[in-house]
Amino acid sequence: MLQQCQTTIFPCDRMIEPDALRALCQRIIQSGELGRSKTYAAILDYLVEQAIAGSTPKEVAIAMDVLGRDSDFDVGKDSIVRVHVYHLRNKLSAYYARYGRDEPWRIDIPKGQYMLTASHNGENREGDAVSDVVVERPRERRGLLAVALALVAIALLLLDLWQGRTQAPRVASVNPFAATRLWRPLLDDDLPILILVGDYYIMGETDAAGNVRRMVREFDINSRNDLLKTQREGRAHDYMNLDLSYLPTSVAPALAQVLKALGPETVGKRVQIKLMSKFSTTDLVGRHVVYLGYLSGLQGLTDLAFAASGLAFGMTYDELYALDDNTLYDSSSGLSIGETSYRDYGMLSTFPAPAGNQFVIIAGMRDEGLLNLSEEVTSLSSLRTLEAAVPAVQDAKNSAFEALYEVLGYDGTNFDAKLVYKQPLDTQVLWESRLIGGQ
Repeated sequence: MLQQCQTTIFPCDRMIEPDALRALCQRIIQSGELGRSKTYAAILDYLVEQAIAGSTPKEVAIAMDVLGRDSDFDVGKDSIVRVHVYHLRNKLSAYYARYGRDEPWRIDIPKGQYMLTASHNGENREGDAVSDVVVERPRERRGLLAVALALVAIALLLLDLWQGRTQAPRVASVNPFAATRLWRPLLDDDLPILILVGDYYIMGETDAAGNVRRMVREFDINSRNDLLKTQREGRAHDYMNLDLSYLPTSVAPALAQVLKALGPETVGKRVQIKLMSKFSTTDLVGRHVVYLGYLSGLQGLTDLAFAASGLAFGMTYDELYALDDNTLYDSSSGLSIGETSYRDYGMLSTFPAPAGNQFVIIAGMRDEGLLNLSEEVTSLSSLRTLEAAVPAVQDAKNSAFEALYEVLGYDGTNFDAKLVYKQPLDTQVLWESRLIGGQ
């Protein structure tokens, strides 16, 4: 809605030319502060043009005109517009805090509204009154439009009071994990999220008559295609495909825990779950990828997860050592004879791909490490502690770091957990390595 110079509410020097407003909008978009998603830029462009046209759009109009929703879109059931506008409001504030200190104008979106407001930069502080975006327009139309909009506003207010509908507007539920360095890259755009669950491919070992004697697991045979390839190479002829796999007991509760960070407030995001035994390299394109399972179940993601890592496997998948000082981290879970105490580890790693999609690796050596790690990555206080411990790369648009958590327990119950290793990751090393860059 446009306030005009004829009104006495705002002085005439609070006017911004349409071209200046559009140019400001483009500077905000080009700063990168809106993230990779084109949706926020589209909503901002839309609100700018609506302001120039003297119109205040409805929530359903934004859903249809910008987000491509159908005419039967129900604002009472779908809060996607409110969530996107909430994030856009915060991104505008971040732009002015980071890049826009010298901007002559500051634009904002008032809470509970879908229009732009403008003030001279430096005046719009918390609690200060702000003006609507003021665009210089022909004087005759300005006066008529201001009067018409005022009459409509008064009529709607009277109607609302008469019908007794004085309830406060619904507030969109916003995912608090979208503000953390770990989860922000996955929640800050429109890309779908793929969760790869680390299962184990099981084959049948046959006797001379072709009967299955027992079920077996081979770490280098992770799918039916792997088995066929191995058999073509002249090996594993006594193995039979059973279309069977199993999950470690910790995966289901860990998955339920991680889904807390991804929904249900993750409006507009599509989350798919897939077994690692069904994984193909095409799954890594055009979506964010979260791996959840054992370190030994990484399979086709192993080289990627360790390409730039400061950690490496020891003699088994239950051992990791730090490359800089050879500190050994070895799990005793399931290995202590006659004892019920244990020590286990969970490895967290996150990094962006060249195309902008993000990888998150949540892997335990054993069940205890995975369960503890799933709790650490879904605890806002734990994530804040991790963020304070791992320095962020200045002006980085994506997160790139790794961490290792140690958990101590007794008789199947985790008691003490702590962060024992952390470091930022060099994505240039990751994607220029021969493991990845040459493919």
